[in-house]
Amino acid sequence: MIELFFISLALAGTFIASYIDIKTKEIPNILTFSMIFVGLILFFAKYYREWLFFIPLAASYFFIWILWRLGLWGGGDAKLVMGIISLISPFYGIDFIPVFFIVIGAVATIHYCIFGLVNEMREGKAIKFVTVIASMFVISFITYFVASLFLRSFAILLAVIAFFIAGDISSSFLPCKKIVPLSEKIIGEPLAEIIYIKNGKVIRKEKNASMIMNLIKRQKMEGRILAKPNYYGLTIEEIDKLKNYCDKIVVFTTYPMAPIIFVALLLTLLFGKHVTFFINI
Repeated sequence: MIELFFISLALAGTFIASYIDIKTKEIPNILTFSMIFVGLILFFAKYYREWLFFIPLAASYFFIWILWRLGLWGGGDAKLVMGIISLISPFYGIDFIPVFFIVIGAVATIHYCIFGLVNEMREGKAIKFVTVIASMFVISFITYFVASLFLRSFAILLAVIAFFIAGDISSSFLPCKKIVPLSEKIIGEPLAEIIYIKNGKVIRKEKNASMIMNLIKRQKMEGRILAKPNYYGLTIEEIDKLKNYCDKIVVFTTYPMAPIIFVALLLTLLFGKHVTFFINI
């Protein structure tokens, strides 16, 4: 009975977060911190004599923090996932954590493929979009095939890694940016360009969507920076400064992440055991 209560609590909290995220693009801290607090108390109550179980929980928190610092997740999304993991893993088992991450990645990929294709069809660039996406899957399948010949036990893991590396590099060719007018409505949006002043002129350099390409090719800046991409998004101070120099800016296109997390949670609860069985095989 108590298991059903906490799972229902996680589902209800994630559903509310999804609704608010769609409406306001912001998940309230009181919701996510409450889920984390209750979940950690529950986790400690069950595993206080088995400290080894705290290692995967701490590792998952650290992984979520990295995703947030890389700008792949918003702060609210990161805290929501932390709360879900803390609430459900004591009942579902530690296997819930890696399976949940895998399902989130799968749902997010499917979501982007569908909505990205729809947007590109409107722009008349559907063929390019399909070609790039297809190349990611081809690279992943080739990696799996080659790895299965030499490292069969790691073939699936290497294929998944290859898929996300290919996806990261391919993001340079995919639709992921948009031009928006400067206003308080874009506070927290991820800036996709570096804007600075050099010799009295405003210089704007768009940031590559690929993290790998950004590491390989560093952009040099000399001047007074007005705003640059960071993990916490645009601030009101940066927007006020930019209003004196430009009317519009380039930001990365984002989608409400909480609904994706909610769908992933439902799928994990319904089919997670099958995913775990497949991974073990």
